[in-house]
Amino acid sequence: MTSTALVMRATVPLAPQLDYILLDGSGSMMPKWSETLSGLDGYMSTLRAANVASHGIVSIFQGNVLDDIQRDSIIADWPLFSRAGLTSGWGGTPLYDAINLMGRHLKALDPPRSSIIILPDGAENGSRHTTHEQAKAILDWCRAKGWQVTFLGADFNNSRQAKLLGANPSNSIGVQKMLMHEAGKLLGDKRVRNVMFGEDISFTDDEKKDFGGYLTGPETARD
Repeated sequence: MTSTALVMRATVPLAPQLDYILLDGSGSMMPKWSETLSGLDGYMSTLRAANVASHGIVSIFQGNVLDDIQRDSIIADWPLFSRAGLTSGWGGTPLYDAINLMGRHLKALDPPRSSIIILPDGAENGSRHTTHEQAKAILDWCRAKGWQVTFLGADFNNSRQAKLLGANPSNSIGVQKMLMHEAGKLLGDKRVRNVMFGEDISFTDDEKKDFGGYLTGPETARD
């Protein structure tokens, strides 16, 4: 794997950054895949416009494939996802196992500063090696390193799932698929402020209402 590195793109060099996106590639994502990729485009474009020098990794998990890394390079060099998309085998949602492998990868990379985005559209389904307690412990370790951990639900009320995995209520947001692009830009703005001013990435109740809308009911298992 390519390791993170300091990249000079702004007039003042930014600290080394890593953006790690853990993306659900389960079957229930198929109807909202294009909107999800549009959200990633909004996020990526916002970072690029602010000259944030960051290495990005996109890892897709589904079924028995837990770490299909399809992007692993400087974000400024990425093509738009709408032009060069991502692919999946549309299996189940072994989220806890995917978090386990992501944690091992991050431990090996050990970036000074990192933002982790976990983007599912349903509850855990199919992990064989990792319990939710173990997955939470891995994410707690990431938080203890000072890394940001954010849950972005694709047409999915992910509040219960995020809480099980140690997140504060402000660290998760469920987004209607039609609003994914704007939500990606909002998350990008928050990431820029995290890079430049050290602000935590968090969402207000109003932002959750604006982007989630009807996504207020209980979570249900899928896939």
